[in-house]
Amino acid sequence: MTIKKSHVFAFTAVIIVAVLIVWKLADNKKEFQNNIAYSQRKVESIPVAVEPVTKGILSEKVVATGTLEASDVLTIVSETQGKIIKIYKEKGDKVASGDIIAKVDDEVIAANVLTAEANYAQFEKDVERLTRLSEENAVTKRDLEQATIGLKKAKADLITAKKALSNTSIKTPIAGYINNDFITEGQLVGGGTQICEVVNNNKLKLNIKITEQEVYKISLGQAVEVNLSVFPGQKFTGKITAIAEKADAAMKFNVEITLNNDATHLKSGLYAEATLPVKNNETLLINKASIVGSMLDPVVFVVENGKAVKRQLVTGQSSNNQISVISGLTEGEKVIVSGQLNLKDGDDVKIIEKK
Repeated sequence: MTIKKSHVFAFTAVIIVAVLIVWKLADNKKEFQNNIAYSQRKVESIPVAVEPVTKGILSEKVVATGTLEASDVLTIVSETQGKIIKIYKEKGDKVASGDIIAKVDDEVIAANVLTAEANYAQFEKDVERLTRLSEENAVTKRDLEQATIGLKKAKADLITAKKALSNTSIKTPIAGYINNDFITEGQLVGGGTQICEVVNNNKLKLNIKITEQEVYKISLGQAVEVNLSVFPGQKFTGKITAIAEKADAAMKFNVEITLNNDATHLKSGLYAEATLPVKNNETLLINKASIVGSMLDPVVFVVENGKAVKRQLVTGQSSNNQISVISGLTEGEKVIVSGQLNLKDGDDVKIIEKK
């Protein structure tokens, strides 16, 4: 029986391919097992850099930030109803106290005033006449009393009518600038309709937050230096006009600082930094780089017996790279400042020299 060469070559090739496949599968299985073993290998310790908790004076000044707020912000509303027939002041205009912003149609209300004036004048004459007659016993006392009551009612009606007429001239009770307006000529308005918003920036307020350690080091009337990022190098002076009697949820006290807006036309909403000169006591200090998470809920890790231990902190004043610690740490503890981002409470760590 003769076997063709082509069949031999084909059979040989099939065997070679089968051997290669078996070898590759075995090699892949070994590599896969090695990868599993590597991934399941427990890291004995995580390298970290530490710094000790120290004591010191962070600063002899309290520095806090906030935004400037107008001393007076008033939304003016209509006290009458009718059609707007004239607008005297618009958005962006400067106004003085008592300036007319807009005029509402007053034809009917003015007629009511004339009627009320006529009624009042008539009752005045009636009371005068009946008083003379009463002195001569020509009328009863009851007639005079009814006329007197009518005069009082007529006076009240006249006051009401004049007030209604006055309300058709919508005025601003404060000086400032019209920050926004909400009406157009021909618009029908009713009682309570918003007319415009007036902002008075003659005095500006700056509200900042300070800690319980700092609140007793300041006083009402104390001068405060204020810096604005939009005016670099220029210093403004304010004074403390209010100190909160109660701390907020973050254990901070609100302090209100008032600035006179004379030389420079400052606007409300500007970012500001206030510097209060105080004498700070010695406190615990750590590197800001050790903080994990936000400054509103600060957390650090310390090294205890070769393990990372999570600590919740209450912090105070801070500088560029340091922050004071009110509670949560003690002096000399080793706080992790590098390598802590992926740590978990209880992880094994190895202290290395900080680069």
